[in-house]
Amino acid sequence: MIKRLVTRLQSSPLWWGQCLLCRHDCQQQALICDSCQDELPLLLYPCPQCAFPLAVEDAHCGQCQRRPPLWQRMQVLADFEPPFARLIHDLKYHQRALNGRLLGQLLARQLTRPHPEVIIPVPLHWWRQMRRGYNQASEIARGLQDILPIKVDSSCLKRLRHTASQTHLSRRQRQQNLRHAFSCRPVTYRHVALLDDVITTGSTMTELTKLLHDQGVIQVEVWAVCRTLER
Repeated sequence: MIKRLVTRLQSSPLWWGQCLLCRHDCQQQALICDSCQDELPLLLYPCPQCAFPLAVEDAHCGQCQRRPPLWQRMQVLADFEPPFARLIHDLKYHQRALNGRLLGQLLARQLTRPHPEVIIPVPLHWWRQMRRGYNQASEIARGLQDILPIKVDSSCLKRLRHTASQTHLSRRQRQQNLRHAFSCRPVTYRHVALLDDVITTGSTMTELTKLLHDQGVIQVEVWAVCRTLER
């Protein structure tokens, strides 16, 4: 009960008016002040398919040229470093649901067109979501919707198994951990965006992209706040 109350309060406008990073007052009830926003370490020239940082714009990295991922495009805000690492950690483990709203708003401002017809947050297992009180990807989606008029569908994908945390697993262990872990109900979408907080190996997105392609989805984008530098 207390956790649910805290979550509702943190998602309420009563918490706005103060920068979530420096705690100074913001203008017009913004969640981040102009000074902190100007200092954010955003990705400048990411590979369009894996978001690996490159030196020039609109170039594909060598790995994606040799072995493209199953999805058609990846859009990521930044590498997994401060202050994003702390914002995501507090969102997931310290009931700071309002961090998700901020991260979604920041991501929305960096996304390029054409936009998909629907945003699909990566699902949590019901047990993990019940313990956390919310799905962090859904909280990020709320921030995206503050800026982009795109539908969010949180029900078409379902996590069937309570898998082990991916954080300390190798690429191969992640793939094995996710085998048969998800299901997808029939959909009529043709262009979707899968949304998560952090992309590491892309194993989760690969499994979900397969399911969506099997349902007739033509174009799958991957959206995330951060990516790691693991190759």
